[in-house]
Amino acid sequence: ARLMPRKGIHPLLHKLTVVATNGATHRVRTSVKQLGDYLFLALDANNHPAYTGRVIKGPATGQAAKFKRKFDFLNQGVTAGKKR
Repeated sequence: ARLMPRKGIHPLLHKLTVVATNGATHRVRTSVKQLGDYLFLALDANNHPAYTGRVIKGPATGQAAKFKRKFDFLNQGVTAGKKR
């Protein structure tokens, strides 16, 4: 016999379809109701660096990058190394 949870103390469970980056789908139950009942993953075991070993380069955040962002407008009109 399957034991039923006590009524009134547990949240309602909804079925949700999780779609991985390669298109694989998995049905799970959750207490959060999503619009459309689909959850599309941006990162999963198919493309996460911890699983694949590849490094994803994010935006540069060091001091040199900050300087370049701040003063890059000075190089807009300069064409370096171009001969006339």
